[in-house]
Amino acid sequence: MVNITAPLRIGYVLFPSFTATDVFGPLNVLNLVSITHSMTLSLLSTSLDPVSVDRAITNGVSAGTLGSSASPYFAQFVLPTHTLADAPALDVVFVPGGAGTRDIDGTRPHVAWLRGRVADPDLAYVMGVCTGASLLARTGRIGGRNATTNKAAFGWVRSVEHAEDVNWIARARWVVDGNLWTSSGVSAGTDMTLGWVEHLYGRDESERIRVMMEWNALNRTDDPFAAYYGLG
Repeated sequence: MVNITAPLRIGYVLFPSFTATDVFGPLNVLNLVSITHSMTLSLLSTSLDPVSVDRAITNGVSAGTLGSSASPYFAQFVLPTHTLADAPALDVVFVPGGAGTRDIDGTRPHVAWLRGRVADPDLAYVMGVCTGASLLARTGRIGGRNATTNKAAFGWVRSVEHAEDVNWIARARWVVDGNLWTSSGVSAGTDMTLGWVEHLYGRDESERIRVMMEWNALNRTDDPFAAYYGLG
């Protein structure tokens, strides 16, 4: 638990081809919460260069799993506020998923940074969205803990390094194990964030935000996609 009367220091780990909703869904929640609660936001990447969304575009070249898609340059870009090397002290770290998580070599710096932060006792919460759980698993720091991830990518996430040490929960919209929160795919990250707002600020506040967003939220155990993909 953090001191909710002090500015809550939130950081996002970004890499090329993160999924837009993994970041901006939870951020929509946090943008609204920050109107009445003091927060800071840091967007972290390996450099201060713009980070492409849903496509891996580096130096003007589209690559990765969507580099050969029908629209390889259909992308947006986000400007980081800090590099991983000069990241400030944080209370909360969000780790999105997306096609970019499958770039094992390209995400090694992110995994290395997370390895240090996840072990930091001053970090109050780690929030993994979708296949962002694969990066957390690769740190080797969440072994023995409960987690979930995108159900369409469940098998792949469980195949990454150190993932065999994690207790993967197949049927869950999101999972909470101490300070580790992980969600199922894409839109589930927004549900998890609303649940986290309730955890910090109470049900009335999370409901106020949900209604402002006109969001039909699912609860922690309401996971229709586990059955769809034959899990659980």
